Amino acid sequence: MVGTLRYGVYGGVALFGYVLFLASLRLSNDAAGVLFMVMFSISQLIGLLLISKVGASNTLSIALTIGAVGSYIHALSNSYIGNSLLGLGMGLYFTALIGLMGVILSGSGLVKYIMYIYSGLFGLGVMAGALSSVLSNVVVFIAMTITMLGLSFYISLTPVYFKPRSLKLRYALTNQGVLVAVALLSFSLPYMISSVILLSKYWLGPLYVLSVPLSIAPAYLMVNRWGVRRSFIVSALLMSTSSVLTYIFNNQYVILMLAVSSMLIYTLMLQLLGLVTSPLLYMPTLALAYGISSILEIPIGLALGFRLGYLITGLTSLVLILLIKVMKEPVYQIPQAS
Repeated sequence: MVGTLRYGVYGGVALFGYVLFLASLRLSNDAAGVLFMVMFSISQLIGLLLISKVGASNTLSIALTIGAVGSYIHALSNSYIGNSLLGLGMGLYFTALIGLMGVILSGSGLVKYIMYIYSGLFGLGVMAGALSSVLSNVVVFIAMTITMLGLSFYISLTPVYFKPRSLKLRYALTNQGVLVAVALLSFSLPYMISSVILLSKYWLGPLYVLSVPLSIAPAYLMVNRWGVRRSFIVSALLMSTSSVLTYIFNNQYVILMLAVSSMLIYTLMLQLLGLVTSPLLYMPTLALAYGISSILEIPIGLALGFRLGYLITGLTSLVLILLIKVMKEPVYQIPQAS
């Protein structure tokens, strides 16, 4: 009982730390958003190697320290360096968090819901980041810095041992679902960051939080009723249409629809990986998907910095439907002990 409670508290603290990274962002323009996004994606693979050397708990502490420095730099000025450090730290943190939460939840029977938890945390964290960008208050970023350092100290004192003996990258590389996830990430992540930046300029901006329940609940229902393939096709059509409408009308209601649809794609992507891999393989599979997708995220993210880019990217994203159609309907993989 004491051990279960200890793991529960540790898991809650670790999840809270993930939200802090996004809440510390300053997404003031598209270039800053792209910089954060690319650093976050690339550092997933770095985190994978770091975890195999020093363990997941130590990686969490290192990542929080890097994030605290980034948040402090934001308190001094609106710096691209701050976003870079936060992206680097968050990528390391996210990779370690996946491994730890898989271990903590594996004995509770709740592990199949882990991807929905991550999706919700990401949405809430991005919303908090948008609000902190609007506030642009030095006190906010100082508070984030102190809190991150405090969490880093706590995690270093109460470690949960998790140090994988094998990264299993070969399995991830040959998994068809990973290749589909790479394409989905390449489009959905830039759209999510861009829509937050656009919505922050309108009174409707704080309602971005609606994209969380408006994506998680439908994603769960769609997958159970239609399956993953059909759910992806419907969501990709919605995201593509929203992007084209953003180019035509460019109002906050259309942008909110784009935010919801891109968040829906992201949630379904996590659900896809949850179906085709066991919890033991979440960490290397997601790290590889994020790392490869960073190559495509740069041009897509930069294109969304211009209004015409929404039209071009929206039409281009239709290729996702063709990619999804050749994918077989995934079946949940029963976790196997390693």
